[in-house]
Amino acid sequence: MEGVSKTSVLSFSLPKLNSPFQNTAPSFSPSKHMQADPMWAPKISPKFTKIRCRLSEGEQGFNVISSERQIEDYNTAMKKMMWNPYEYHHDLGMNYTLITENLIVGSQPQKIEDIDHLKEEHNVGYILNLQQDRDVEYWGIDLRSIIQRCKELGIRHMRRPAKDFDPESLRHGLPKAVSALEWAISEGNGRVYVHCTAGLGRAPAVSIAYIRAIRGATYDLAKNEPWKEPFESLPEHAFEDIADWERELIQDRVRALRES
Repeated sequence: MEGVSKTSVLSFSLPKLNSPFQNTAPSFSPSKHMQADPMWAPKISPKFTKIRCRLSEGEQGFNVISSERQIEDYNTAMKKMMWNPYEYHHDLGMNYTLITENLIVGSQPQKIEDIDHLKEEHNVGYILNLQQDRDVEYWGIDLRSIIQRCKELGIRHMRRPAKDFDPESLRHGLPKAVSALEWAISEGNGRVYVHCTAGLGRAPAVSIAYIRAIRGATYDLAKNEPWKEPFESLPEHAFEDIADWERELIQDRVRALRES
């Protein structure tokens, strides 16, 4: 990003990984407590937070390319790289969570019927795809047909690829991804669907960066919502707050990336 130092305020302090099989758990340095400011909070409603799965009627199991071994290998790598117990089950179809009135975060659409579903059921007008080509090929997704269907339905399909399980790649791609998300939401022509492969790493990271840096929400605000999953595994003061001048700088730089 031209004109921005390597220590740009739009970054995350993610653990460096040397190997997909590294067993060292990440450590977080406690910082000052963040005071949640309701005036900056995005409008979030509990009814927009249900996790959904989309599987076509009559569809059984998974296709030839998406074998049980592929799913097992992917989940094994994800657990070791991300230090969490969650799994991605490609055979269950697309899953997603409605975060705010205009933002949905989820897993990869697998077929054109998924695009129809997002348009018809949730008025999705934009899709932000964070996958690399290798991710699409691994799961045997026909991305060309998905992009074509998006065009037919008037959905803007955007790609801001980042390498799966790679913090450095995510750091590098985060500003442009957040810029694309901010632009799409500001256009207001339908909801934005942000996805990676499983919807558990890159997509949530980009969405959190947008909600916190652009919308001004704090991590404590989300943590204290009664309908959210508890965060017992995180230190009480794990995330520093953002000063007003830092937030304005981030917003200016993100918006400046729209044309890049």
